[in-house]
Amino acid sequence: MLIVACQVCGSVKILPGTPDSDGMARATWICESCGTGQVLQLSVSADARGGDLRRILGGMSFACSGDPVRVN
Repeated sequence: MLIVACQVCGSVKILPGTPDSDGMARATWICESCGTGQVLQLSVSADARGGDLRRILGGMSFACSGDPVRVN
């Protein structure tokens, strides 16, 4: 899985996929929020397959606009 963000509006999207054998991740998609076509190629230094998703995403957070929603 690749977690990507639109370069224009910042909308986050999760795409299926894995890096190639050469360690490069390549993806193309159209942003559902603003309609901009996106192309991504980046080197992946570590592969987290089989890892704990909570630990992988633990450091990620998104800024909240307006009043935050509380979940109990």
